[in-house]
Amino acid sequence: MPDLVWGQDRPERPAGRVMWHLSRGPVLAPLQNIDTESFVASLQAAVGAQRWRVWFDGATEFHLTDAGLRVGVANLFIGDYLRSHFADQLGQAARQSFGRDMALEFHVQPDLFQKRRSQNLQDAAEAMDSLGEGRPATAPAPAARPDPAADDARSLFTLENFIVGPCNEMAYAAARSAVDGPGRHFHPLFIHGACGLGKTHLLQGILHALRRKGALRVACLSAEQFTNQYLSGMRTGSLDAFRHRYRNLDVLAIDDVHFLAGKPSTQEEFLHTFNEYDGQGRLVILASDSHPREIEAVQDRLVSRCMSGMVVRLLAPDAVTRRHILLAKARNIGRELPEDVLALVAARLEGSVRELEGALVRLAAYAGLLKQPLTVDLARQALADFAPTMPRRTALPEIEETVAAFFGVTRADIHSDRKSHAISIARQTAMVLARDMTDLSFADIARGMGGKNHTTVLAACRKWQGLVKSAGEVRWSQGAESRSMSAENLLACLKDRVKR
Repeated sequence: MPDLVWGQDRPERPAGRVMWHLSRGPVLAPLQNIDTESFVASLQAAVGAQRWRVWFDGATEFHLTDAGLRVGVANLFIGDYLRSHFADQLGQAARQSFGRDMALEFHVQPDLFQKRRSQNLQDAAEAMDSLGEGRPATAPAPAARPDPAADDARSLFTLENFIVGPCNEMAYAAARSAVDGPGRHFHPLFIHGACGLGKTHLLQGILHALRRKGALRVACLSAEQFTNQYLSGMRTGSLDAFRHRYRNLDVLAIDDVHFLAGKPSTQEEFLHTFNEYDGQGRLVILASDSHPREIEAVQDRLVSRCMSGMVVRLLAPDAVTRRHILLAKARNIGRELPEDVLALVAARLEGSVRELEGALVRLAAYAGLLKQPLTVDLARQALADFAPTMPRRTALPEIEETVAAFFGVTRADIHSDRKSHAISIARQTAMVLARDMTDLSFADIARGMGGKNHTTVLAACRKWQGLVKSAGEVRWSQGAESRSMSAENLLACLKDRVKR
């Protein structure tokens, strides 16, 4: 292994500790000669395309100094990981390119991530411009040299690496069906669920699979980007170009559709764009944090169009699915999780996939920076302030307040013996949620909701279990408006509201 030197700009630490240099002021410009290019090529071949993309590409720069080879890194965690896992490959590539052993000096170069982000934004803009010019995907311009790293980047979110479990199997099946025959079985496909559960992954995975078919014109953007480009088209008189860009595709994917709330002009434009995709094997894919009926300040016509196709929901992963997700994410960063650590994290975190990723990054950072093996004790220390050991249990009054506000009644109505349809639905829903979200027994819930009989709660729970199992619809009136929603979606929607 080559000598490893760590620059410093603060007092020395005890011997044997890694010293870091935080770059301040001007940074040495990367060398642009053939030796550096040869070194980078040798290193890329040594570590492989996947590891190069994850750990080096856009996160490192290499500089020759009098002391040896300086490795600029984007942050301390990446630098420690490179030192621990790739020092041999770095030294071997240096010997091949420069003809001698070289000391390696690592230093933090904070501008690297910003540069990478700017480049990604530029690439996205160029791709969008290319799409607007109407060049068909069936005849792409040949590339002089394929870029394996770019291929890896495009395949980051694929259907193949999407972890399937009871929480998302229907959404995954719908995504596969959309790839097999866009617009053949349903139009649109509407995916909804809380933040960090995989909506964007599924959406990007569908588009990646469609692009591999080679004969389809596809595009993906957020509702905010759609809005901004529409407004820009209005200001600059280029609406025709905007409409040509997004109405002449085979598949259009819009993320974060809830952003359209309260924007009637953009909703109208989007509705006309939406209607252009009817028939001819074309498809619109939409993703949102909320069910179409729960997005406020959206035209009824647009809600109706969203509901006319396939609406699927992503739920928080169960313990088994969380375990599979952690294993897959750990493999992606070259880590192996001991079984007891895996069980601890999967049991402790009951939220989103992003929370699992964050926990995994923190575990890797702790183990790397402290130079200790990843144990249960270390995992508990690392995650001490990351999430509560046990999920918070909800109080009955919180459930009653949320349900009452949703149905336009009061808590007093729920506690009363009144039997109007809206009050009865609200009362039953509160009972079912109380049984699911609290530790209360049937009798406790009955007493807490106005001194009812426990058999009333039991009957409500059994009735709603049957509605959910049979995909039954629940209908009620709120003022002069008639509303309906599937029992499953209604309970899920109210559960999310209670947790906020």
